[in-house]
Amino acid sequence: MARQTSRQRLLEAALKLFSRDGYEATSVAAIAQEAGVSRATFYRHFRGKREVLLALLSTWHDLMEWIRRSGEPEGKSAWELLEAGGLGVLDALISTPVLLRAELLFLYRALHDEEARRGMAATFQAARDAARDLVALSPQVEDPEGMAMLAVALLEGLLVQYAADPEGVDPTAWWPRLIRLCSGEAQGKEE
Repeated sequence: MARQTSRQRLLEAALKLFSRDGYEATSVAAIAQEAGVSRATFYRHFRGKREVLLALLSTWHDLMEWIRRSGEPEGKSAWELLEAGGLGVLDALISTPVLLRAELLFLYRALHDEEARRGMAATFQAARDAARDLVALSPQVEDPEGMAMLAVALLEGLLVQYAADPEGVDPTAWWPRLIRLCSGEAQGKEE
């Protein structure tokens, strides 16, 4: 396994501290200490904690690209592709709880920081683009843009709910159920 760079350690430490203690309460010194590096090393990589937050947001953006790489398109409907892609994203995020807590942090910071808001908007756009590209792999699709918007809205809603209340919501159980409801497959069936 490759050794982590000091930049990677700083990003992981910042994400852990931001999620646990909050953005405002976390200092550069605390991030450096948690990462096991000096403050000078911190400043070789970042100008301050705001720049760390924006770098983390970029990492989150990359993770949302998971949708684009999920699922095997051959013979699957657009809904089946979205179900597989969404489950891939959920599996990746649920196995990394600190990223789920970061979801709330990013949304909060987007309310107070224009650059963070633009970063979140770009992340949502990338997720919609990835979902649209995934849906377009299906031979029968009428509105890939609308399906992508719906899928990202549902997925983000589940993620926010799970981040806020992990015991109250099981996104991997709800995701296929919601997809079936949207596709009309669940109509007329008794639960």
